[in-house]
Amino acid sequence: MIKSEKTNKVNLIKEEFENNNGLIFADHSNLKSDQSVLIRDRLYEIEATLMILKNTLASIAASDSFKDMDLSGIFKGPTSVIVSHKDLIATAKVLKDIAKEFDILKLKGGIIEGKFVNADDVNKLASLPSREVLISQVVSGLISPIYMLVSVLNNLPQKLVLTLSAIQKEKEKIN
Repeated sequence: MIKSEKTNKVNLIKEEFENNNGLIFADHSNLKSDQSVLIRDRLYEIEATLMILKNTLASIAASDSFKDMDLSGIFKGPTSVIVSHKDLIATAKVLKDIAKEFDILKLKGGIIEGKFVNADDVNKLASLPSREVLISQVVSGLISPIYMLVSVLNNLPQKLVLTLSAIQKEKEKIN
């Protein structure tokens, strides 16, 4: 590769590193070309991309983009960078499913909100419920006390009516 091509490639990688919702690094030692196409298709559906890069170019781009992090250990051996453009949790879930299905893409770590996280943290992220489920849990948590209040307020007149009805029946028995 000519030096200008390498510079352009590093600039493109830096742009991907800086404009995303999160990065996940994985070892792709056993990855075959047909599997990479399948992975790219699955990632495309959730607005994420798989980048198989030269370690030297990725390392240069990472040192420029993440000056306060030492990522030299990440870019050893065959390393893929998965860039999430929208939903990092969905991306982690897809990668976890792919890793189980094909026994490929061993996670090395990731960068979330400008901080490096290890592979265990990425796996924990993958085990979180989806965004929609989390939102529904929050909404149901907010609605539950209101529902209980309405139920209690609704039961008060009902109990009053039942009590008055019982008193009326008692008076009818006496008369």
